[in-house]
Amino acid sequence: MSHQGRTNQLLYQAMLLLEQPAGDDEHADARRRALEEGALSMLEMALESVIREIAHTCRWPSMHWRTVLNEPPARVAEIELLRELMAQPESWLARLLILLDRLHDEGGAAQLRRHDNMIASSQSAPLSRELAKCLDDFRALLPRLRETSYEW
Repeated sequence: MSHQGRTNQLLYQAMLLLEQPAGDDEHADARRRALEEGALSMLEMALESVIREIAHTCRWPSMHWRTVLNEPPARVAEIELLRELMAQPESWLARLLILLDRLHDEGGAAQLRRHDNMIASSQSAPLSRELAKCLDDFRALLPRLRETSYEW
């Protein structure tokens, strides 16, 4: 599978996870959190994949995707665009990076909320809505991130 194909596949899989209902049984909250964190993981893998697409086109050595974003081997328009988004706190990428940091932290990204009559249940504003927004914005930007590879 090509780098582009893998990126597309990961974005599609994230969308599928976000569209799955959590249900309304005693496992609904755990299922919701699993679906949200699964979708977030897919978004991380898709971000890594699109960065690999760019790196492959530029013939860069293999590097961790965060290193490429923080210290790119050379200035390339697509990476600079991602770096600009990282610097904007309200952007989908800045928000996604915060969520990814939480995902890899021991508390996880999908949070529980305490209620008077329960130990914990789902949060009031689901993470899934925020992830769906990140996914939509990511997909909208994807053609611009692939411009150089189309020119080559």
